[in-house]
Amino acid sequence: MLFVTFSWTMKQKLYTKTFTLTPGECNGQQEMSLSFLVGRIIKVASLHADSWGVGYEKMIASRTAWVLSRLSIEMKRFPAINENYTLETWIEDYNTRFSTRNMAILDSRGEVCGYARTIWLVLDLEARRTANMEELNELRTLVLERSCPIEPPTRMRVEEGEKIDSFVVRYSDIDLNRHVNSSRYVEYLLNQYPFEWFDNNRVARFEIAYAHEARPGIEIDVFREIKAEYDHTLELRHKTNTLCRSRIVFAPRLEPVHIPFNG
Repeated sequence: MLFVTFSWTMKQKLYTKTFTLTPGECNGQQEMSLSFLVGRIIKVASLHADSWGVGYEKMIASRTAWVLSRLSIEMKRFPAINENYTLETWIEDYNTRFSTRNMAILDSRGEVCGYARTIWLVLDLEARRTANMEELNELRTLVLERSCPIEPPTRMRVEEGEKIDSFVVRYSDIDLNRHVNSSRYVEYLLNQYPFEWFDNNRVARFEIAYAHEARPGIEIDVFREIKAEYDHTLELRHKTNTLCRSRIVFAPRLEPVHIPFNG
């Protein structure tokens, strides 16, 4: 695997992007869903990489791609329908194995809705394994000395959990890298809870560590261990391989959602 020559363009250490949450992007509680937020985090990270000349177009020329390895999010609240919100992102650390990128999620008044920590690897698309990142050492000069106030990802493992679901990976689960989309894993995990659970509870902290690729046609088993009433650890497995591990910490809503079903 050989990297192409990268041209380091706009060396903006802090990247900011503002969006409006449209009605079609909301969940059943009329707010941004966690999986949609993960998608936005990936989008803004990609836009920032593009601005440096190390985005998808350049990486794919060498048959490589940035992939999300670990993610932790803490939210005070999620943006609501028709609300403007902003994502700020910056690189906290970089070495030849991974890049650590942080995010702040702000509302239209500039107040913090939450933060995210992400860890990224470079995937060799032909060998289907992580690649050495020495050719991207220029990223060291783009590290921003700005702290992120949430804890880094913790160690997660289902030790005494039970199997609660099984399903097969379908066509619409797969992204351009020909494996399950990062946001789809989040949906798999949240789908283990009844709809009404989210009317009464919100996700306060979410962590996920991706371990193995999930490819089309494989069967996935879901295991869950309830550490405490609102602190759950889950694993997605294919046979004996762990695909990802996740921790979800819920918080009761101060005011439960009461939206009648139409029809």
